[in-house]
Amino acid sequence: MTLITSWIGVDDKKEGKSVASIYIASDSRYSWGNAGKYDYGIKVFGSTRFPEIFGFCGDVLFPSIVLGQIIPQIDSGLILDDSDNGETKNKKVFEFISSSLESYPKEFLGGTFTILHATRIDKEFRCYKTSYNSKKQLENEEITLPRISTKIYSGGSGKEEFDTNWLKWESEKHNDHRTSRGVYHCLYKTLKEIKDPRTGGLPQIVGLYRNKNSRLFGIIENDKKYIYGKESSEDINSTRIEWRNENFERMNPETLKILEGAQRQPS
Repeated sequence: MTLITSWIGVDDKKEGKSVASIYIASDSRYSWGNAGKYDYGIKVFGSTRFPEIFGFCGDVLFPSIVLGQIIPQIDSGLILDDSDNGETKNKKVFEFISSSLESYPKEFLGGTFTILHATRIDKEFRCYKTSYNSKKQLENEEITLPRISTKIYSGGSGKEEFDTNWLKWESEKHNDHRTSRGVYHCLYKTLKEIKDPRTGGLPQIVGLYRNKNSRLFGIIENDKKYIYGKESSEDINSTRIEWRNENFERMNPETLKILEGAQRQPS
C-alpha cells in the first residue's frame, strides 16, 4: 500500500492570504504482502513542461503504469495546452486514467487506489483526487484548499498512524502549528516509527511554487543523499534540484550542511 500526504503553504499578501506552494509526498516502499518489499519505488511524479504534480496510494502497478505513461506525454505537449484551466487539465488527466483502466485486467488490480493531481494556473493552485473504490467505480473530485498552511490529504495503509500523529501538530501549542513544514515533520516521524509493514523507506517529495514547473526534492539524512528513497552514490548533478533534511530545512548537497541563508526550523 503506501502512506501519501499532500499539504499547502499559505502566505500573507496585501490582498489577503493565498496559497504559495503545494506538495505531494509519500513513503518509498513497494510491497507484495508478506512476500517481499522494495524501498526505492517511485510514488510521486512531476512534469517539467507544465505545473503538474502527481502521487498515488493503494494498488501499485496500475497507478505507476498510467502515471509513467501520462507524464512523458504531458512533457511532450501532447495532452495539455497552455490555455487550459485547472478543470480542463484535470478532465483530460481523468479521461486518460479512465480509458487506461477500461482495458486493464481488473483481476490483477491489487485493490483500491487513489491518484492525486495538483496543478497551478497562473498563480492559482488546484488539487484533485481520482479514486478507484471497493465498488469498482472510478471517481474524481476536487480537494478544497483552505487559506491556512496545513495538510489537505492523507491516504494509504499508513494513514491511520499518520493521522494519529498529526493530532499533535494540529494543536495550537505545537511549534509547527499551521506551518507547511509541520506536515513534513509529521510524515518523517511517522515513517521512522511506522508499524504498518506495507509502509516504509524514506520520504519522497514533489512540489509546486508560484513559478516554474514541478520540483523534485532530494532528502539528506545522516550525511547521505537520497532520491526516491535510494541513496545517490552515483556522480549526480546534485545542484539541479532542491534538498531538504528531516526538519524540511534547505540543504547544500555539496557540503551536506544547511544552505547559507536558509531559515532554520524547529524540530
